[in-house]
Amino acid sequence: MMRVTRLGVCILALSLCLPVMAQAANSSAAAMPPPDQVVKQTAQEILTEVSSNRVEYARDPAKLYAMVGKVLLPHFDFDYASRLVLGLYWRSATPAQRKAFENAFYHFLVNSYANGLLHGNYSARNLKVEPWRGSASDTRAMVQTQVLRANAPPVQVDYAMVRTPEGWKAFDVSIEGVSYVLNYRNQFVPEIQQKGLDALIARLQADAAKPPAKTGGS
Repeated sequence: MMRVTRLGVCILALSLCLPVMAQAANSSAAAMPPPDQVVKQTAQEILTEVSSNRVEYARDPAKLYAMVGKVLLPHFDFDYASRLVLGLYWRSATPAQRKAFENAFYHFLVNSYANGLLHGNYSARNLKVEPWRGSASDTRAMVQTQVLRANAPPVQVDYAMVRTPEGWKAFDVSIEGVSYVLNYRNQFVPEIQQKGLDALIARLQADAAKPPAKTGGS
């Protein structure tokens, strides 16, 4: 049976978080797919894409990066997530710093998620989506899912979503109660305090530019 480690769960959860969006441009409540349906359908599409082209992506990871950037992140409320991650430092940052951070963080996440997908061996069968109990008039939603693991308890993964004119967009994911936005904030704030925001941006740019590790057996 497939072995899914806790690190693998984090990579899978974050990669699934990004495309958790409505796929209809119509902003009326009736036209929007409910959040739980969007999670399930999009996750299946992405995991099928990765599984079907794993050999090609392993040979040329740049193609996987392109897929992640094109399909996933454009549907994520990245501006809002960046504001939440930087917290008070977003307010004090200059417009140029904000733009530079968003760009650096974007590429950092693209490469991190892409490499995680490349090294993992995930299937849509690992994901169980709980029915959403909200109403069509809600502007916020929490989609609860479980990542199923062989010989281990399932891991709870919750997606925080907001309704926008373009549809539902994800802005945070919590793994067993731990928010990814809060996790990155806790990592970045001490670095900003010690070295400054510009140094953090430069570090993220350098990390994103690193070549992917060679894939091994999974």
